[in-house]
Amino acid sequence: MPTLNVVLFQPEIPQNTGNIGRTCVALNAKLWIVKPTGFRMDEKQLLRAGLDYWQHLQWQAVDSWEHLLPVMDQNRAWFFTKFATRSYTTIAYQPSDWLVFGSETSGLPESIRTKFEAQCVSLPMIGPVRSLNLAVSVGIGVYEAYRQFA
Repeated sequence: MPTLNVVLFQPEIPQNTGNIGRTCVALNAKLWIVKPTGFRMDEKQLLRAGLDYWQHLQWQAVDSWEHLLPVMDQNRAWFFTKFATRSYTTIAYQPSDWLVFGSETSGLPESIRTKFEAQCVSLPMIGPVRSLNLAVSVGIGVYEAYRQFA
């Protein structure tokens, strides 16, 4: 059983997805990729960024958000977005939680943020930065969750 479930909603940059895959392998987390993506799943950059760890990754691609919802434990899902007012550190994470991240250019759609508003969390940004790199954001969120229950 995976320690966590990491969801990438329509990722666009294969290098980010590859790096996130490597992070998931490091913590025995499962990576879920919600299509469409901005790249082919067999692209060289994806595998190169994941290095030789991709073969050890537990991952699954789903055709749409609607295909993921019945599989996901919606009560234990946390949605990372810059629009949230609640910090990601206020959550009491548990094994098998779902950490959901949006695409690099659009983030999570407003419809998802609205439906799960009480479960939206953000990473602090006190400077003039609009957003953090997706792979960095996932790393911060996943390691905080793991730190709490490991």
